Amino acid sequence: MIKKDSQKTKKIKKFILPVFFFLLATLILALVLVAHKPAQYAPLKVADKNLISPYLTHQILPTLYNNSQLDKPFELVITQEGLNDVIARLPQPIVLNNINLIGPQVILTPMQITLMATVKAKPLNPVLTIELNPFINKQGLLILCVNRVMLGDIGITGITMSRGKKAYSNWLSSTGTDPNDLAARVCRSLLDNEPFEPTFEAGDRTLRISKIDMASKKITILLTPVPEQPQSAIKH
Repeated sequence: MIKKDSQKTKKIKKFILPVFFFLLATLILALVLVAHKPAQYAPLKVADKNLISPYLTHQILPTLYNNSQLDKPFELVITQEGLNDVIARLPQPIVLNNINLIGPQVILTPMQITLMATVKAKPLNPVLTIELNPFINKQGLLILCVNRVMLGDIGITGITMSRGKKAYSNWLSSTGTDPNDLAARVCRSLLDNEPFEPTFEAGDRTLRISKIDMASKKITILLTPVPEQPQSAIKH
């Protein structure tokens, strides 16, 4: 009887030990991949985050305001350096679906827009990467196509989309936000590739994004002022 028990114990150990070491190796590999920091991740550090970005106040806003008054299409060129100066001054941590993010960075290439930030989750503090390929379709609608979401060096696109959709529904119900609100439309485009009217308010004018051209370290956006709707004649 003792001999049989001893043989069973040996068989169990023979089975369990390889499984244990396999799981341990998988866990270590997962931790290494999650902790991996992309070589291109180098968020901009500004001397005083309390100061508004001069790129925003002296370049983007004047271009939007002055050209929108001319009632004709115009181009807004946004550089990678200037955009990173703007986002580096955002209040941090940035809270996204109960996740605290610090050190945001944007990388612009001819193929995509890459958004990166550090997730505050000690001890690893992994880097979250979101790759976008925004484009205007044949109907003139904007689609914010998410190509991939990475945590460190591990793809989490499916998980992110699933959790994002639940968070979006909760956000709508808890805040009473209009589904036609710009922020809501952006969320649906990110989560479901849903096209939407790319219009936004700039002062007293409404502008439409008509074209997007991406290049290395810059993005050029063609903006078209939307004509004001004539007021209906007052019936007496």
